[in-house]
Amino acid sequence: MDSFLELEESIAGKPGGRWVNPSNNAILSLLAISLALVCGIFGGMWEGFLPNGLFELAAKAEAEGAGSMIISTSFIDLSIPQSQIYGVISAAVIAFAWWVTLTALIKWTFGKTPSTAVLGIVTAWIIVVVVRGLGHFVLVEADWAVVWANRVLLVVGQQMTEQMTQAPGSESCIAVSNCYGVNQNWRLWWILYPTFAIIASAYGTAAEKPARFLVPFSLVVFILMAVAWVPSEINYHKEVPILNLAKALLIGYIAYGASFYYCVTNEEYKANRLRSYIAIGAVVTFFFAIMIMNPPEFVKELAVLAGGEPAQGMREAIIAGEVIPSTLDKLAGDGIEASQWGGLFVNLIVATAGCVLGFGIGVVLAFGRQSDQPFFSIPSIALIELVRSGPLICWLWFAVFLMPDLMDPFYNAEDIMRMLLMFGIFGGCYIAEVLRGGLQAVDSGQKEAALALGLSPFQTKMQVELPNAVRTTLPSIVSVFIGLWKDTTLLFIINILDFFKLAKDLPATDLRFLGNFLEPLYVTALVFWVFAFYLSRISMKIEKGLGLVREGGGEAA
Repeated sequence: MDSFLELEESIAGKPGGRWVNPSNNAILSLLAISLALVCGIFGGMWEGFLPNGLFELAAKAEAEGAGSMIISTSFIDLSIPQSQIYGVISAAVIAFAWWVTLTALIKWTFGKTPSTAVLGIVTAWIIVVVVRGLGHFVLVEADWAVVWANRVLLVVGQQMTEQMTQAPGSESCIAVSNCYGVNQNWRLWWILYPTFAIIASAYGTAAEKPARFLVPFSLVVFILMAVAWVPSEINYHKEVPILNLAKALLIGYIAYGASFYYCVTNEEYKANRLRSYIAIGAVVTFFFAIMIMNPPEFVKELAVLAGGEPAQGMREAIIAGEVIPSTLDKLAGDGIEASQWGGLFVNLIVATAGCVLGFGIGVVLAFGRQSDQPFFSIPSIALIELVRSGPLICWLWFAVFLMPDLMDPFYNAEDIMRMLLMFGIFGGCYIAEVLRGGLQAVDSGQKEAALALGLSPFQTKMQVELPNAVRTTLPSIVSVFIGLWKDTTLLFIINILDFFKLAKDLPATDLRFLGNFLEPLYVTALVFWVFAFYLSRISMKIEKGLGLVREGGGEAA
């Protein structure tokens, strides 16, 4: 009860009424809670002035045409009225606002801490307005069928959606004329497996309680399974993604367990060495993702030498069910060209390029700018100042129209590949300036000590200066990463079918969804917020591991 009273005082203020004493303080709190629950369920007095209660709000939402949340699987068939969900959520925040208000009045916190009381009441009722308005749109007004029916399209784009729904084994593939013959989705799963392994092993190095990672990790995977399993608006065999997600989950468990056990049973320097290997693995995974989606010719030739036969040449036999192509056969065949990538996958790939390539380019430019040799310093300064002088959208147009003239003699890159490079250069220039500040903050004594111990200038820079600079500038580096992630929405301007462009054009894909243009945009905003928030939380965890944050909160000295 004491902890609850402390929470109450932090929100509504300290009791100021002379009638409040330690013996009846808890009783008055229970009285305020009881009255607040009554107001939340049944509504307040003075109709038209105070908010309605649970039952009336639910009835109004149902009268306005609120639908039902249907959960239909092979095991359960459940329908939950969205009007009731809206009523419960609204009643909960209304009861909370009444609790704050009644507590302030019953205990007269205005007399002791008036600012806290007023701020608490105003904030509580603002929460009521926001939650009720947002809840009314989400649960009553909006029609999320446009997003649900196109969930695969939003994630992987048109080409991969066709490969999922028009390849042998899918429910819509009936005749040879509307079948591709080769399912390319295996390429995405090959990317997912090492990604899960890298993420799980990275969390394992923290050596925290396993439940802190395994519970949310499992929950996310189970949610993805549920999305794939619900049969509404799908024309693929749902068993395939369920099985692959289960494999990815198992790989994550194994990677986490191995990493956790290694870090717990070994010294810290060995754990740090493992973390460096995981970082290298993350970079390798990024380049592997690009390679596996559209393998270069030498990879296809190696697959043929190993016994594979290009799967596209067996199209008719595959559709007829006479041949099941092996992994080598698929690898020897054509992949998905970069110009055909789409959806959230494109945003993730481009943002990762900005982070991975950008960090590498940023390190080179930061050291180059500090170099005493004009051969290194002048080009570094020129590139940094040139790129930072223009907005990203201008450089994207440059990559579309002018960069081919520079690259075609050496490499005929597609638009997406040029975007990857451009995001890497743009992010690298900003990271270089961030790192430059960190490098200048490194104590000269550390450099001299490293040289005195026999380290070469290169080793001193990479093993002494760079780690200290990254440690100092980590929050700023993560801010650049988050900015690059959000900037991937600019891809739609140059007509790349990224997540935002698909969401914007989604209502026009089906006559059923005309006019439902807000729903996809809200989902887009939510997805971008989730990923940005996740990056921020990772940064905070790394800072805590580096000792940059005090145990009780705040920055360490």
